Amino acid sequence: MLGPLQIRNEKPVRISAPKVEILLAALLIRANRPVSAEELISEIWGDDRPSRVRAGLHVYISQLRKICIGPEGHGAVITTHAHGYVLRVDDSLTDVHDLQQLHARGRADQADQPERAFVSFTAAAALFRGPVLAGIRDGDIVSTFIRWAEEMRLECLESIARCSLRTGRHRELVCDLTNWIDEHPFHEAFRELLMLALHLSGRRAEALREFQCARRLMREELGLEPSETMRQLQNAILNDRRDLVVAG
Repeated sequence: MLGPLQIRNEKPVRISAPKVEILLAALLIRANRPVSAEELISEIWGDDRPSRVRAGLHVYISQLRKICIGPEGHGAVITTHAHGYVLRVDDSLTDVHDLQQLHARGRADQADQPERAFVSFTAAAALFRGPVLAGIRDGDIVSTFIRWAEEMRLECLESIARCSLRTGRHRELVCDLTNWIDEHPFHEAFRELLMLALHLSGRRAEALREFQCARRLMREELGLEPSETMRQLQNAILNDRRDLVVAG
């Protein structure tokens, strides 16, 4: 789910029918929990509903059941609930489960064992294969999941950067942070971490230029000033402080 939706057995399988793909995405997001027929209808058709919409939903459920329990088998079963359907699947078979486990492991190790945390957060970030559920129409269920997954990815990347700084990977981190900022130009935490990585790498002038670049962008595009923490970091770099502490 952390990229284009795929069913993986011996090789990845993509669902070619867009509405069946939306249905599978919604049921997977709510895996092992009932999803009402009304929610699924809204997710698949939005406000543009056909006249026999529930019959249409039943057809797509039937098609999806054939995929889930087909000759190759994919470890999932769709059951009927009082007001809708439940996709029953072993959570450990999903990449979302792996993401949550690796993220939790990284958080547990972050304060005292940054090297181990770095490994966990790096593995978590590597699970993302591209835009989350790319190409699927974003109804309420899908869009909420996409926002959550993107926040998780950003948190993992921030944590990778913090662990890198705490374990002396200042120079290696500069390139990664530059790429992440290209992707998320208004994410201040990345800007602050890049300033710190540059400063600790002996590139003080570049760190200060990064602050000015961030300030100009925020003023021109958002009409805002940098955060207090970014301004405090600028002052610390201006004073050439070398004792700056990276939060865990």
